[in-house]
Amino acid sequence: MCNHTPECPAIDQPGWDTAATLVHHEDLGWRMLCNGAVVLDAAVTPLPAVPLIPARATRTRTRTRKNAPSRKRTAQPIAA
Repeated sequence: MCNHTPECPAIDQPGWDTAATLVHHEDLGWRMLCNGAVVLDAAVTPLPAVPLIPARATRTRTRTRKNAPSRKRTAQPIAA
């Protein structure tokens, strides 16, 4: 991946962090080195993960018709 002479050290070798920087996003707090390593800046701390809160179940109201006759239940005697 590295085209420098001498080549930058690989990620698994000592001194890997001395590789040349290819991409640097100071505002996001990370940089990518030419050996493929992504280095996070110590000054930037990642935000904690926000737990997802399930939405509340909404209750639906039943509407009654304004002019409809009321349906009252009356007790019926049980025939023996």
